[in-house]
Amino acid sequence: MFDTAYKFVCEYKDLGEKYILSAKVHYDEKSPHMHLLFLPVVHTVDKKGNPIDKLACSEFWKAKDSYRQLQNAFFEYMVSNGFELQRGLPKEETDRVHYTLKEYKNITSYEQTKETLKNIKLELPDVPNITDININRLSKKRDEKILEEIIKPKDDLIQNLYQDNMDLHNELSRQTKVIEEAEKYQKERYRIMNDNANLHNEVEQIKAEYKQKEFDVEWKYKSKIKGLEKENSRLNEIIDKFYETIDKFIHWICKKFDMGAEDNLIRDFQKENNTFLDAEKQLKWQKKKDCFQKRHNNAKIK
Repeated sequence: MFDTAYKFVCEYKDLGEKYILSAKVHYDEKSPHMHLLFLPVVHTVDKKGNPIDKLACSEFWKAKDSYRQLQNAFFEYMVSNGFELQRGLPKEETDRVHYTLKEYKNITSYEQTKETLKNIKLELPDVPNITDININRLSKKRDEKILEEIIKPKDDLIQNLYQDNMDLHNELSRQTKVIEEAEKYQKERYRIMNDNANLHNEVEQIKAEYKQKEFDVEWKYKSKIKGLEKENSRLNEIIDKFYETIDKFIHWICKKFDMGAEDNLIRDFQKENNTFLDAEKQLKWQKKKDCFQKRHNNAKIK
């Protein structure tokens, strides 16, 4: 049963098992029960549309009847898995009033009851014994009359009063135990709420640090990219100026030494030196040459 209940919490609102903090079965009361703690994480998206897991108690329990929805879902899940449970009726049908712990203490006179239990002594009053009566001085008829009409009724009354007293004592003990348990769980609730608040603050701090680091990295790379773009622009200017200078130089050489057409000079230069003045053509040619040389060397090795 506890395995199924544990699985239900893992699946409820697609929570996921990784957000279960602890799940322990306790046997300190008449009925075994499980204490299960989990983080109220919702699955949503950030501003950029990326899926994220967000710790958000207010969103997890957003609806006013969130706890009733949880109880209904738990009931349906357990019943569908073969367990016989009874679902309690809503307070709208029962007209029950839910008291706070302070109100309940005032109603039950808790402090006074606790003090009474400390001082109460349950002792059965002495009951007259018929054997203590001097039988020799009483006739049999009178003896039976005293027994039936005086001693036995009083004895029955005392026994009934004693039983009522015992029942009252047990009920008072149960009430004080209920309140003490409520106080214990209330303290535990406050502790869990405090731990949850601290955890929420830690998560917010981590998110803030993460955002700052993300901003620093983004700024760093943007700055670097901007520098590279500036450097690339400068290199393009140099290359363009280099091409322009080469063209002027070839034109000047041909004119200075009366060497004929510039195209012929460039063609002869490229043919004799295996070098293209166009840098892109030169790189492509060099790449083909290196690839051919590599295949040639591999063939020789084989």
